[in-house]
Amino acid sequence: MAINVIEQSLAAAPLRKGSVRSQVLGLLREAILSGKLKPGDQIREAHLARALQVSQATVREALLQLEHAGLVVRTPNRSTVVTRLTREEVQERVQLRVLLEGVAAVAAAQRMREEDFAALADRLADIHRALERDVYLDYVSADLNFHRLIWEMSGNKTLCRVLELIAVPMFAYLTILRSRRFTNLAAKVHSHDPILQAMRSRNPEAIREAFTQHLEGSYRHFDEVAASAGTAPNATGAY
Repeated sequence: MAINVIEQSLAAAPLRKGSVRSQVLGLLREAILSGKLKPGDQIREAHLARALQVSQATVREALLQLEHAGLVVRTPNRSTVVTRLTREEVQERVQLRVLLEGVAAVAAAQRMREEDFAALADRLADIHRALERDVYLDYVSADLNFHRLIWEMSGNKTLCRVLELIAVPMFAYLTILRSRRFTNLAAKVHSHDPILQAMRSRNPEAIREAFTQHLEGSYRHFDEVAASAGTAPNATGAY
């Protein structure tokens, strides 16, 4: 669907009284998650502001929040596009996550008390509940929350920020590409269980191995979701 058509459809949704920025944010998020705006589509700030009859500053603030959520990215020429990752980019991010999440998890395990492990178990239960409900968006959200808690428990704020930059766009892109046709979600969900078990053991080698196995499975999961959404890699390896 052409971008100008998207802008027209967004403009057709009247803005109510209240926070204009939050409404613009909601309209854009819905357009991305519903597929009206597709991976790689450019969002033209000035055009959208005119279509919605709001200031460019309002649109810019909404886009900044979407960028923090990993749903859009700023390109070198300062345009904004819906997040789109190539196979190579995903491989690079997975490799970094294997190294850095292993470091974070080993550090977290040494710091965590029983109530912290209970909180992580609750996050894991949220992932399993999403599987039972068969709601893919809930699964991705619960998955990210599980990993975020581990990062935070490491006590390393710099490491948390780096992992946010590396991992959040992956979770966001999976959300954009979500597909109810994905049939192996149970295996992906259950790959989180060994992480909690390894962290409870506080054994660094076991923790690193659990993350390696889990994240390698994440890359296969990404490929399957991308294929089922009709964005499988072409001959050049790009989506």
